[in-house]
Amino acid sequence: MFYIIPIRKEQYINNLKIAFPNEEGTWYNSLAKRGYKFFMEQFIQLFAMPKSINVKKIKIIGQELLESTFKKNKGIIFVSGHIGAWEVLSYWVSTNNYPTTLVAAKQKNRGSDKFFIELRGKFGMKHIYRRSPIDDMYDILNNNGALALASDQDARKRGVFVNFFNKKASTPTGAARFYLNNDSPILFAICYKTKKNDYVIEFKSVKTNQKSTIESITQSYTSILEEYIRNYPEQYFWFHRRWKTQPSN
Repeated sequence: MFYIIPIRKEQYINNLKIAFPNEEGTWYNSLAKRGYKFFMEQFIQLFAMPKSINVKKIKIIGQELLESTFKKNKGIIFVSGHIGAWEVLSYWVSTNNYPTTLVAAKQKNRGSDKFFIELRGKFGMKHIYRRSPIDDMYDILNNNGALALASDQDARKRGVFVNFFNKKASTPTGAARFYLNNDSPILFAICYKTKKNDYVIEFKSVKTNQKSTIESITQSYTSILEEYIRNYPEQYFWFHRRWKTQPSN
């Protein structure tokens, strides 16, 4: 895939150069190859679910935090990014009876859209489209469900600018707005690969307080995401035009 179908390979490497400006030239190509390999493995495993999941060793960090947060009866805002094995994370959350609804963009290809919804639905993961009525999303939280958001793509002028690898990036504000309007706690959720068949699922609290703002909350979980990316850069989906929108000033 890296050599034959170089879709967005240039974008991938340009993003790496922004995030890691002090590396040598060969480092970028080497990491990009590992990244292509990682996501090809995840894609193949997706078609073999649940058998592909059942042969893996999955370590859970923060499950007690997850359960104690549900006990607050305010719902949970799961926030994450396009890093690691997010399908493994979705499968684990769903099959362990944590009521979760994924907020997803409707794909242009109807067949592809239907495929992902039906596949995840088999394991209990629910979907709601981003352009669905906002009240439907608040209903999920008010019924003590979890609302899952991937909040790391360029949000154009609708987003808030926060630091991401020392460069301003327009970032979705949904998680912060849900917290400020509903007081539902925010947990950062991630699944990353450590060895061939070893994975870690981790839950972390996103710090908030009475003085929290949309910008401070968004910066908080973006900084958590950046920390994981620095540790596992080949597991981040660098194909996005993450820094496409820049402040006008």
